[in-house]
Parts: sequence; C-alpha cells; structure tokens
Amino acid sequence: MLLHIGATTPAGVAAVIVVIFLLIFAMSFAFGPVPECERHFGKQWVRAWLRASAPRFAIAGAFAGAVLIGALLWGNAGSSSASSCNNPLPPLTGTAITDARILSGIQALNDMTAAAQAGDRDRVRTLFFTEDAHNLSHDIDRPLRAQEPGLAKQLCLSVIAFENQIAGPVDPSAVETQTKAIAVDFQQARGSLSASSIVTPAVVGTLDPCAQPLQAITTDPLSAQRLQTAIATMQQAGQLAASGDEAGAEAAFVGDPHNLTHDLDGPLRGVDRDLALNLCHSIVAIELHLGAKYDAQVMQTEAAKSAGYLQQAGRELGILT
Repeated sequence: MLLHIGATTPAGVAAVIVVIFLLIFAMSFAFGPVPECERHFGKQWVRAWLRASAPRFAIAGAFAGAVLIGALLWGNAGSSSASSCNNPLPPLTGTAITDARILSGIQALNDMTAAAQAGDRDRVRTLFFTEDAHNLSHDIDRPLRAQEPGLAKQLCLSVIAFENQIAGPVDPSAVETQTKAIAVDFQQARGSLSASSIVTPAVVGTLDPCAQPLQAITTDPLSAQRLQTAIATMQQAGQLAASGDEAGAEAAFVGDPHNLTHDLDGPLRGVDRDLALNLCHSIVAIELHLGAKYDAQVMQTEAAKSAGYLQQAGRELGILT
C-alpha cells in the first residue's frame, strides 16, 4: 500500500523493515536476561553481549541484504515495466467508459500539471489516486486493447512511468511531460473508441455527437485571453501538422483549447446554433483522426477551421471585438 500511494521507494520500505528488525533484535538483548550474570551495560555485559550477538547479527545482515536486493530488483523491474503492459490490466471499477469520463480524466491530469508547477507535490499524488485518472487507465485498457493494442500498451507504459516518478521526489518538469503524454494517450483513445464503446451520455441514441449541446468540461470563465490563447494554439496545431510534427500537433490540441470548445458550446448555441455545430463537427473530425488513425491533412484543415470558428464565436458572444 505504501508503494502504491507513493509514500516511499521499494528500497526505502526495505530499509525501514531492516531498521525495525534490528531495533527489535537489540531491544531483546538490552532488556532480556543479563549475559553471564553481569550488570546491565557494564564492560563485561557489553563484551558478552557482542559475543552472543555476533552470529545473530550475521544472520540479520544476510536477511537485510536479501530484502534490499529483492526490493531493488523489484523496483528496477517496476521502473522499466515493459512486460507488465504486455497483458491486459485488470479493471479497478465497474464504471462505464464514456466520453465524459475520459475528458474528466484529462482534466485531472491538467490539474496535476498545475499542482506540480505550483510546487504542491502532495496534491499531485492525491489527484492521481483519488481522481479518476488512475482508475480510468485500468478500466479503459481492455476495450482499448481490443481496438488499438499498441495504443493500450503505450498508455500503460506512460502511466507506469508517471507512477514511478511520483514515488520519489516530484520533478515538476517531468510531471508536466508525463501528464501531457497520458492526456494525449487518453485523447487518442477517444478517437479509437468513439465508434464502439465510448458514448457521450447526453447524446445516447443519436448518430450525430453534436446533435445536443456538449457538456462543459471546466468552470473557467470564457475570457478574451483564454479564447485568444485557444485560437493561437489551434492555429499552431494546424501549422505543426503541416510541418509533419504529429506529436506536437496532437499535444497542442489536447488541453484547454479542446476544453474551451466544450465550455463554449452551450452559450454559443443560444446565439448561433449553426456556428456551434460547425465548431463541434470540426473538433469531432480531429478527435476521430488521432493516434493510430492520425491524419495530418485533417488536423491541418480542421484546426485552422476551428480557430476561425472560435474567432467568430468570440465576436458573436461579445468576448472579442
């Protein structure tokens, strides 16, 4: 349990076990019968104690070495952990895999990045294991593996790398890199599973995922700065796709630019439903061509169109001038 919540490393746990073992061993001598009937803690007592304890310390040392070596080997295996991702992971909950749930997991990863940047290491660990991101990485593995086995293994390895990283001192830059990698994998999973097991609860039974207003992902205000940043990032995603940078294009799309399109959808439908549908369909087209189905032309075209739709939406909503 200590390892799972990131309280310490395997070698650290082994060291604690060894210290406790040796303390109990020493206490048994200090408060046990006096060797050779000498006074406690006298010179004769110390010599007799050392003579009597020498073989026991040798046994304790051998035991300690075995524990430490085993812990280090197990820890190193966990660090690479390629073999642990060769088979499907067991699900941790019975909760359905929905589009909204994946988006919630991505938002939790964004929150972890913010916590790491703020230096709040405990919150990084807490968010990973108390929010749904960790459970989702297990629950989604089997359905994703049936569709995209390579992506499922990639997600598994990304999560394990992150778990190993937060088991020790938290490096904010490493956390940011790894949470973004997991978020990209989740986003790709949305594209891979959208035609099979993933549905948006609000639009169950419809063929068009944009037929009903999208569920907001965040409660962040629809500010001019946020909208301008999203527009610039969407434009960047299209440019990166045009230059052949697949990873960069997908990373630019994941995060608040995508989240904003959900947050904006409800208010925009009340002003210009056709524009809201155009923006939604453009985003869905990108999502369906991520990961193994990545299409640079779709990303380039639709990201540019989305940036234009966001610009127009900002003006119609009175956010941009």
